[in-house]
Amino acid sequence: MNGEISEADAKTLIDEHLRERGWNLKDFSIIRKEYTTPHGNFTDYIFLKEGVPFAILEAKKPGKDLNGALQQAKNYAKEFIEHNIDISLIFASNGRTFLKQNLKARTLPEQIEKFPTPFELKEIITPSCEKVRVKLRPYQAVAVSQIISSFLSGREKMYIQMATGSGKTLVAANLLAKLFTMGKIKKALFLVDRDSLATQTVNKFKEYGIAEFKEIKRLSLDPEDRYADVLVSTIQMLATGGKYTLYPNDFFDLIILDECHRSYFGDWHRVVEYFRKGNKKAVILGLTATPSDRETVNTDKYFGSPIFKYTYRQGVKDGILADTIYFKIQTNVDLYGIHEVGFDFDPEDLGRAVDVPQRNKLIAEKYFEIIEFEKTKKLKKALVFVASIPHANNLRYAFIEKYNELMGLPINDAEAEDFIVSIHTGMPNAKDLLSEFQRINGRVKVAVSIEMLSTGIDAEDIEILLMARPTKSKVLYAQMKGRGARKCRETGKDKFILIDFVDTWSIEEQIITNEILEAEEESQYEELPKPKEISVIRTKSEYKTKPKEVKHRKVKILDIPVWVVYSEVIEPKIIDKIGKQIQDQPLEERKKENIKKWLREENKISDEGAEFIFIYLDFKKRNPELTLSQFMKSRIVDLKGGLLKIEEIFGNIKKFKDIAEETYRRYIHGG
Repeated sequence: MNGEISEADAKTLIDEHLRERGWNLKDFSIIRKEYTTPHGNFTDYIFLKEGVPFAILEAKKPGKDLNGALQQAKNYAKEFIEHNIDISLIFASNGRTFLKQNLKARTLPEQIEKFPTPFELKEIITPSCEKVRVKLRPYQAVAVSQIISSFLSGREKMYIQMATGSGKTLVAANLLAKLFTMGKIKKALFLVDRDSLATQTVNKFKEYGIAEFKEIKRLSLDPEDRYADVLVSTIQMLATGGKYTLYPNDFFDLIILDECHRSYFGDWHRVVEYFRKGNKKAVILGLTATPSDRETVNTDKYFGSPIFKYTYRQGVKDGILADTIYFKIQTNVDLYGIHEVGFDFDPEDLGRAVDVPQRNKLIAEKYFEIIEFEKTKKLKKALVFVASIPHANNLRYAFIEKYNELMGLPINDAEAEDFIVSIHTGMPNAKDLLSEFQRINGRVKVAVSIEMLSTGIDAEDIEILLMARPTKSKVLYAQMKGRGARKCRETGKDKFILIDFVDTWSIEEQIITNEILEAEEESQYEELPKPKEISVIRTKSEYKTKPKEVKHRKVKILDIPVWVVYSEVIEPKIIDKIGKQIQDQPLEERKKENIKKWLREENKISDEGAEFIFIYLDFKKRNPELTLSQFMKSRIVDLKGGLLKIEEIFGNIKKFKDIAEETYRRYIHGG
């Protein structure tokens, strides 16, 4: 006897664990072993509700790949799906380790410490709380289910990624109601980074009905705060002066961080971690609308991978979010020489570069042209993103002057100041203007803003987003675009127009590509549809719609000529076509092309340097435990010049190591 544990031994260990967790293995109404699938296969364990299967657990002996067992469970689940039996929860175990995956969550499998009890599994599959007035959509129910599952399995930090407008606040409200009714939490803290978002959150929670059975309160540092069940606060209020220490560090059971991709890892980090130092650590839940990317690497480092994803494109496909019509307009104003800070342009430097009088006039002109104002004499609600306060003020007056011209008013008429406004932190009445802008069919029609309106602000009837502020940040772009993503029942809005003066479309292409790559990597529950025809991948210039004819206009103010050099419209059907074209290209080829582009454009790596990176990647794929020393000793590296050649190309070995490891991370996880 060799003492090796067999699969039968693994099943014995699983049986013992299930009994410890409260499962009666003799109650065949809730759990069955060797259950026959529709195609005649046998599941190791299947879990039932009212006689209908809803979850599968597959066993494997230690040493065997548990992901293989999970894939087997997934295959069995698909058999049931074909026969209209909805199985989305799958598990795999060797008796010592458990993996879990929700096939509807668009996320990779996660390891859990223990299998759910019968009560917990029932709560996981019925995530809606009847005390919440608003019914959850199916994907929102999956999000709540995922959070509850991770919470119950002992996970202390987690986050979900949901596109703007898809209902993160409703998910949070339902989760709170659920955990309160289950008796799992007594006190919760909801943290935001803007005062207006705190007010908005409290109002939403009251609208959803939670305030009828639990006290929801804006944190005010009043002694009465201690009696509230849910406190909502800006992180700044608690961080300034160490006010968070007024509360015991075991005061909260759950802390929810809204827009968790932002700087909760800088000075604010101490607030969150303070409430994790006591005997009872607060569970931390992050919410974000931002796709995973190099900018959000700290988010994944702190929380781990997201436990649920719902993208903008998925929301459009499901009819939840408003689709986008892109108007791409390229002028001759370029951004060469602008300094960068972090992942974006330096704001002060950027403001000077783009705040060109004739450019401002051209932007205003295109807005009025696209909404056909001369014909209708009606403004469409618009949010204009700019680079600085002077830029906001100057562009605002360019809009007012164009409005006056088209209405036949004197150029200095002040009538439009009432409904074409700047909203930024330098305005004393910014809050009042924001409230009016958020009101459906309100007085304010055009709001020019810097970043005050880029995150978390709801204004459902926005019909136009105008990008006059360039960005390299995928995070900022996703937040800005999200302001137009909500549909509006009152106005009938189901699409919005994005007027792009600064080539944010290049970021959009990256997001579309990454979503498809991630979906394929995660082997999703609903497989991506196969295109009817396999066509050659077209170049960027080929798949665009035919550009509108643009008259070459050259005007000169203060010796700065500005003109339109290119213009086109990209309809939603073109975006779908781009997605299908991307899908047609082999996955490996696409991933390598994206990495090559990233190495070339963002890291300025030569083709010769990229060759070394790809050699490292190939080695690392075959052996994830590969060390840099082992790599350097390989025959192929030696033949290509070895250590000295790498130092010559990259400057030093550390730079090569950092880029090579980031390349591997991107290849495995996307982004």
